[in-house]
Order: sequence, then C-alpha cells, then structure tokens
Amino acid sequence: MTTDQGRSTVGAAWRVTFGVVLYVAWGVMTILWTYDAIYKLAHGQAGPAIGAVAALLLMFLLLGMEGLEVAVIDRWEQLYPERTRHDLAAWLAARQLFVALIAVSATMLAERDSITIPFDGKITNAVTLKVFNLVWVGLTLLWFMQIFPKNMAATNPDRYLKVARGPLFPVVDVVKVIGISWPAEKTAKVVQSLLDWHPEPTLERAPSRGEVSLATGWAALTPEDPATRSAGS
Repeated sequence: MTTDQGRSTVGAAWRVTFGVVLYVAWGVMTILWTYDAIYKLAHGQAGPAIGAVAALLLMFLLLGMEGLEVAVIDRWEQLYPERTRHDLAAWLAARQLFVALIAVSATMLAERDSITIPFDGKITNAVTLKVFNLVWVGLTLLWFMQIFPKNMAATNPDRYLKVARGPLFPVVDVVKVIGISWPAEKTAKVVQSLLDWHPEPTLERAPSRGEVSLATGWAALTPEDPATRSAGS
C-alpha cells in the first residue's frame, strides 16, 4: 500500500511539474507571438497582426462551440422535448464543421514565417518555426478552446446555454440547413450497412454507479471542493 501511495505521489508530482513547464513555455511563446505581430505592425507589416486578430476571433468562436456541444447534449430533452435523438445527431454533425474548419483556419492564420525576438533577435529556421507554430497553436486550442469550455459547460450547462445559445444556435442551424454534413452522414450509413455495424446488446452489466453522461464526465475534471460537499450534505 505504501509503495502504491508513493508511486501515486510521485506520479502526481511529475504531472504537476510537467504541466507547469508546459504552461511557462506556452506563456513565453505567447509573449513572442504577440510581440512579433506588434513589432511587424509598427514597422509597416500589417499581415501578422491581421492574421493574429482573425485567428483569435476564430478561436473564441471555437471556444463557444466546444462548450455548446456538452451543454446541448446534456440539456437536449429539456430544450426540445418534441425532437428525437436523430435531430440531436444532425445538430451535432453540423456543429462539428466548426471544429474542423476553425482549427485548420486558425492554424494557418496564426502561423508565422519568422518570429521577432526583443533586442534585435529573430527566429528564421524553418524547423524551429514549424515546431513553434505547432506547439503554440496546439496547446492554445487544446487548453483554452476545448478542455476549458467543455468543463465550464459541463459544470453549469444551463448558465452556459444562457450565454451561448442566442449567438451560436442560429449559426449551427444555417450549417445544418445547408447540408454540409450530409456526405458524412450517408457515408456512415453505407459503411455501417456493409459491415453490419449496429449496436450490440450488453452481455454483462456492471454494478450501477450512477448515471454517467458527457457532461458529468467533463464536470469531474475539476474535483468538487470538500468544504462545498460537506455544506451540501
């Protein structure tokens, strides 16, 4: 038992240390990325600054859409009691367009062909720039535009919907009506038919531990405060 506890403590310490190192590295890269855009704008190159603003706007749109997925799944039956799960699936398929489109577009807009460093320095090596762009955009999208909004929406889906439903639902509805996701839906149907791909009955049920949904799973990412739990009971 002591050995297991020791391993758990070491694992937790390593996780925190690695996370802090990543966070600090991301912070330094963010400063350089922002400084480069401002420096070039001040010297008559507006492209990087315009690309940075456009990339950030797209990222914020992605932030809204990612949390919306969790909140809508959790509250679909309350929002639309007359609609079916097929309607929910069609809505989610339409929303997924933004994930693919925004991730690619933001990456292209945020990419730099050089990074200006304070005090007359500059990064121009092609491999270094590729790594810089990949790491900075990847971590920014993962941490702040995906994990963060999903956890926020899962913790309080009603509040999230109150903020995001008005501006974002019409956008998703337009994509749904246009039918951009239709080819993927039909491809899935054909492949499932060819492979006889259908839901399998559960042969053995594990002891019930309470209902687990997408929202409850993401909400558990930030552990409940023991003091809050004690007060509630």
